[in-house]
Amino acid sequence: MPSQPQHGRRRATPSSAPVKRRRETAFLPSPLQDRGHRFGAAAAVTGLIAMSVLSAAQADPGRVGTDQALSPAVPATVSAQPVINAEAGASLTFDRPVVGSKAAPPATVAPPVAAVAPQKAKAAVQVPSAPAEASTALKAPMASINVSSPFGLRVNPLTGSTGEWHTGIDLTGACSTPVFAAGAGTVVEAGWSQYGGGNRIVIDHGNGLKTTYNHLASIGVAMGQAVASGAQIAGVGTTGNSTGCHLHFEVMVNDKTVDPASFI
Repeated sequence: MPSQPQHGRRRATPSSAPVKRRRETAFLPSPLQDRGHRFGAAAAVTGLIAMSVLSAAQADPGRVGTDQALSPAVPATVSAQPVINAEAGASLTFDRPVVGSKAAPPATVAPPVAAVAPQKAKAAVQVPSAPAEASTALKAPMASINVSSPFGLRVNPLTGSTGEWHTGIDLTGACSTPVFAAGAGTVVEAGWSQYGGGNRIVIDHGNGLKTTYNHLASIGVAMGQAVASGAQIAGVGTTGNSTGCHLHFEVMVNDKTVDPASFI
């Protein structure tokens, strides 16, 4: 009966053949492997240069144009930098502008001002101006005053009747003696009076005050004319109801005759 092989265990059989031992030898790269190592080192150096140039481009974009974009595979051209040599013990100095200073001028201190006690505001004092000539102040209509007939009741010199009311005063004077305006005003009447006054002038002085000049020999003003106080306006006469050369002078307040003696 043939023998069956036994599974699962191999019987060690002695061998008379000698066992060869592996000889350890030093690894010597071939020329092709040496070229691969050198290419890898060059590529590493190229990558480091490209990374440096990219960092410089990011710091200063103006140095690298858009048409010179760098890629890892193509090394960028680095401009040559000047070589600076210095001895080991050399000292470096940096020029800078000279900064100087000077002391500020002493501050001028104003002398202390003595405290002044606040004063109460004084009421405004109004200085009265020179009083203007009152409208009731009139001047004498003639240089020389000689009253021949006063204001009020009298005997009519023409008829001799008593109880006549004399509306003004009669001032005697030679014919053509100058007659002056008793005050400034406007001539409102100049001409013949139909009530016995003869040649008559009436001046309106304003504020209801008027003066009249009667029995004049001549009239030197016209209606509507402005006259100044003391201006010559006529001459003494004896026109109208008159017994001789004289001036019948009247003062009217609100068109009513009053005693002229209180105004001149």
